[in-house]
Amino acid sequence: MPQPNRIIPPVHVRRHPGTAGAGVGAPGSGSGVSPNPRKPLSVHDIRQTKEYKTAARKWLSTIVALPVLLYTSYILYERVVGNQRPKRLVGEQGQQQKGEQQGERGEQ
Repeated sequence: MPQPNRIIPPVHVRRHPGTAGAGVGAPGSGSGVSPNPRKPLSVHDIRQTKEYKTAARKWLSTIVALPVLLYTSYILYERVVGNQRPKRLVGEQGQQQKGEQQGERGEQ
């Protein structure tokens, strides 16, 4: 036996649940029991999954590494193109030289 042809109205003509014009007993009108009741899904915390932890670790690494990478690249670029000298830490020799310079200034 052949199945009957179903006529599906275009999307703009279809009635949506809860809109005005829905008849009594029509789906979505709020009366009666819905034909296919859905059971609520159990609450599952996505943060406990392996995929989430992997993605979070990669994202955090990116957030931390990008500023360091950008600043370091800028400083190295300035040294190469801008002819800037690298900064030096002042050690014992630097303090002695500093003291000698101050002594010379005081004598003049």
